[in-house]
Amino acid sequence: MIGLVMAGGKSLRMGSDKGLLVTKTGEIWAKSAWNKLQSCGIKSYVGINPLQTSSYSPHIPPANIILDHPDIVAPGPIQGILSAHLSYPKEDILVLACDMPNMEISCLQDLMEFRNSQPNALAWVYQNGEQIEPMCAIYSANGLEKLSALLEKKELIPTSLISILNRLQAAIKPVSAENTKNFINCNTPEEIN
Repeated sequence: MIGLVMAGGKSLRMGSDKGLLVTKTGEIWAKSAWNKLQSCGIKSYVGINPLQTSSYSPHIPPANIILDHPDIVAPGPIQGILSAHLSYPKEDILVLACDMPNMEISCLQDLMEFRNSQPNALAWVYQNGEQIEPMCAIYSANGLEKLSALLEKKELIPTSLISILNRLQAAIKPVSAENTKNFINCNTPEEIN
């Protein structure tokens, strides 16, 4: 399994690149998320679009950056996930959004253990109350291979991660009450604490 920080979005509501926002400890959000994935003992990468390369290369080693692949034409985060799958087709991918700055390593490790307890699933995801958390989830290599084939045949519609997780019949792990704060997704300046 590899880890993938998703930082390739447009950050329109935030007004600036969310992955480049700085934590209280002085790290950019993308690097903080990358370090959390690395702490889980898996080789990890940051997924960005090609226009972000010069902004991220001072913070993330170039060998740990995966660029959105131009041949993967899909809107939203699935492009980044499938780009990582193209680079590492045999690996399951633990995805973490860069804009979940409160995520704790223990939640990531719990998800990895949940994956091991449900080996026949094609994806493993948290559910926070009524909400599925597709940006803190594990996507299996087999599931991503199926999605790639569907995309190639132009049959991957819709491409939202929630619909994709439904298609993969993901195993769902409820978020405990004490961990709900870890799943705060910061999309606007007002949401940053």
